[in-house]
Amino acid sequence: MSHEISVSNNEDYPLCRACGGECCRTRPGIESPERFLAEANPAEALALLLASGLWVLDRHYGIPYSPERGEQGDPDRIILYPRPATGAEKAAGSIFAIPGAGECVLLGNDGCTLPFAERPRACQTLEPAAGFACTSTWTRFDAAREWVSHQDMVNEALALLGLPPDHPAF
Repeated sequence: MSHEISVSNNEDYPLCRACGGECCRTRPGIESPERFLAEANPAEALALLLASGLWVLDRHYGIPYSPERGEQGDPDRIILYPRPATGAEKAAGSIFAIPGAGECVLLGNDGCTLPFAERPRACQTLEPAAGFACTSTWTRFDAAREWVSHQDMVNEALALLGLPPDHPAF
């Protein structure tokens, strides 16, 4: 599975090695819908990724909004989006995120085990900085905004995995 996002390679091995990959050890990056929309069957592509045991669906509570942009919010809406699993999530065998920070299962001894082009969008847009001050130009709020209109894809992926869209994990 490959997806195209025009982001220059942000890898800074000396900087990341010095901090020990703190961001990868505490919060796996979020993937954008584009990765799946580029596939012939987006829901099936998402279901296959979730079935691998290396990815989970995480939750965002409420729709981020900006009145200046004419956006309406909904504090009760739950938006699901995929991200790599943590070690604890993989061990639990669930496709749903569990509370608490944890190390990304894709983090290896020499950094991310995925080629740059296959990494989640949040990882690709990470801007490494000294002193654990890394930032990203694509945030959880951006992910929630993009995924809110693709919840039907998520529900179809859940159905392909034999789970109802109102699964108790929500």
